[in-house]
Amino acid sequence: MHRMLLPLLLLIGSSTARAAVPVGVAKIDVTPSRPVLLAGYGHRVGESLGTDVGLSARALAIGDDPVVLVAVENCGMPAEFVAEVRRRVAERGGFDPSRLTVSCTHTHNSPTLEGYAPLIWGGRDTPEEREHTAAYTRELAGKIVDVALAAVADRKPAELSWGQGRATFGGNRRVMKDGQWKGFGFAEKAPVDHSLPALFAHRDGRVVAVWANYACHCTSAGSENRVGGDWAGFAATELEQANPGATALVTIGCGADVGPQPTGNLDLSRRHGRAFAEAVGRIAGSKLTPLKGAPELIRKEIELPLATVPGREHWEQEAKRTDFQGRHAQRMLRQLDRDGKLPTAVPYPITAWRFGDDLAIIFLPGEVTVDYAVRLKREMDWTRLWINGWSNGVPGYIPSRRILAEGGYEPDFSQIYYAWPAKYDPAVEDLLVSTVEALVGEPFRRKADVPEPDFLSVPEALIPSMRK
Repeated sequence: MHRMLLPLLLLIGSSTARAAVPVGVAKIDVTPSRPVLLAGYGHRVGESLGTDVGLSARALAIGDDPVVLVAVENCGMPAEFVAEVRRRVAERGGFDPSRLTVSCTHTHNSPTLEGYAPLIWGGRDTPEEREHTAAYTRELAGKIVDVALAAVADRKPAELSWGQGRATFGGNRRVMKDGQWKGFGFAEKAPVDHSLPALFAHRDGRVVAVWANYACHCTSAGSENRVGGDWAGFAATELEQANPGATALVTIGCGADVGPQPTGNLDLSRRHGRAFAEAVGRIAGSKLTPLKGAPELIRKEIELPLATVPGREHWEQEAKRTDFQGRHAQRMLRQLDRDGKLPTAVPYPITAWRFGDDLAIIFLPGEVTVDYAVRLKREMDWTRLWINGWSNGVPGYIPSRRILAEGGYEPDFSQIYYAWPAKYDPAVEDLLVSTVEALVGEPFRRKADVPEPDFLSVPEALIPSMRK
């Protein structure tokens, strides 16, 4: 495997001189020190039973007035958690906290955080378990601040470049029959995003940072009640072992309805992580685009509208149930009693890093379904576009207009886990897409000479191996 990644070292060592940019990296262990409740699966019972592989948070800082990315091996975090991390950064100083982005790898084998998908454990956990969750949440916030500040302090001149390749282990998981959702599996003809963008920083002929992204759920290991980083964690470790001294960050694209195929055990996590790392090695051996300086940071917050929110009578009837729906209704009633109303929209901050006209990197909160990548990469210049999900908060799934019409877990039941009173209005798709397009600007609009994307479906030749 390391032989396949060797081009990453050889390419960087032989690259020509380019503009130097301050770049710093850091890594910190975030493995829980005791059993905790894990996020990601509603059928689990009780705290974790052990650790298969430890968890890490990795940071990348770029520029004199740095933008900072922290990639955390965690399932997801509420916006309030990100705000708390930024508040702590402001207290300690060192860089502008508004220029911090926190992204999750969405491993389903990581500790749940206070406020994240609150109905997964709400009403099923004990006071002691809640305290363990609260303690880990506080600890993780502190470690994210520590690793971000360490990356800022580590900045030294480096050369940046980037390229795009392909990974092919993700398959759409929404199984349909007669136009309606029937469950999870492998939907062979449904959309995916197999693009794999990767950014490299090198200094004195050596790799110091690798950051790569793929649109696929981090669920290869299955639902065993054990801690682990899943395929993204294995991929980062593979890249670091192949490039001693480098820090490797992995983030996730619009993969909310895309899952690793096949899936179900730790060996498959290793296999998919290795495939990802090998793909990054191939990118490094290709012709890369140099980035001339640090990125400009642009952001805009919008509100994603919900569909019609039911009234109190609906919640009083539903609250008689003893399942997730019943606990959800009880929460809605408490919220009505406290606030006098329920939310009708979801706050949604969108951030972009623009490296001139060479590359636009988009950070989207939540579990963003793949239709957003399909649309944006057809309407914009996909050869200069990189999209991350699970960034700066995870308010829930962000379904497209198509998925809202089809129904199923992502547009419907998941809203219960995330404690929203209704599913989204179909207007969310046009609103989100138009905001991204306006944010990065006309230079990134697709021109006539840009070829059609070739990575938005599973190649026929791969389907038999993905069924296994």
